Amino acid sequence: MSTESEILRAADRMVKSLEERVRDEPAVRATLRRAAGRRVDDPAVLPVHTFVARYLNGPLTHLESDPSTRRRTPEQDVERAFYGVAAMIAAQPRRARDRKAAEGTEEAESTGGDARDTLPEEPGPSSSPGTGRAPGTGQKGTDPLRRGSNLGAMIGRAVTEGRLNGETTEGRLHLLCRQSVDGVHSQLPRLVLHARDRDIDIDWGRLTLDLSRWGGDRDAVAKEWVQSYHRVIETERARREKTPADPNTTDETDEDTAA
Repeated sequence: MSTESEILRAADRMVKSLEERVRDEPAVRATLRRAAGRRVDDPAVLPVHTFVARYLNGPLTHLESDPSTRRRTPEQDVERAFYGVAAMIAAQPRRARDRKAAEGTEEAESTGGDARDTLPEEPGPSSSPGTGRAPGTGQKGTDPLRRGSNLGAMIGRAVTEGRLNGETTEGRLHLLCRQSVDGVHSQLPRLVLHARDRDIDIDWGRLTLDLSRWGGDRDAVAKEWVQSYHRVIETERARREKTPADPNTTDETDEDTAA
């Protein structure tokens, strides 16, 4: 298994656990928020280690055994990605947390089991965490790294659905993509909070992986985000242009003529 796959799997496990805890335990929410925008060695982050450190065992072990990948995923960036995403999960608006819980209940009822225990071994592209499906499509994916659900793709879908303004969102995305590691961890939480306040799904696992790569491969991650953003928008535009008009709709001019 590649280091990237191990990071994504560990991140998914963390997300599954923390989403439940921040929903039910206010003290955990308050603690995790301390990591927002901070380096992992910041004394303010000390209480957060209890909730996050355990999920780093696999990824850091892989990095130790595969030194060539450290250029793309430096250890300190992997650590900071996990802590930063944990803080963003805790900072979600309450209604976003409640909606996620309701979706989990509905999925459990539809499958006759507990949806929280159905995390697939190899989720697919454009998937919501723990589903292996593209949001709103119900289609199985085939990409174990879920490249199609990176941040650019997710906010691109929100633009096509009218939940985000295209002009301002593209500008914010470009600005974010030019940031250093410190800069992206400082600015990203505001964009994510804005998105979650509008019920926009975030693939937390994929976001953790991308942030893990930021220090060693920022330009590649930025390219993926911006390309995905535009691909989603253009694909939706082309789909709408090809959608035939409703044959049951009668033009008003024709009706007036007939009258």
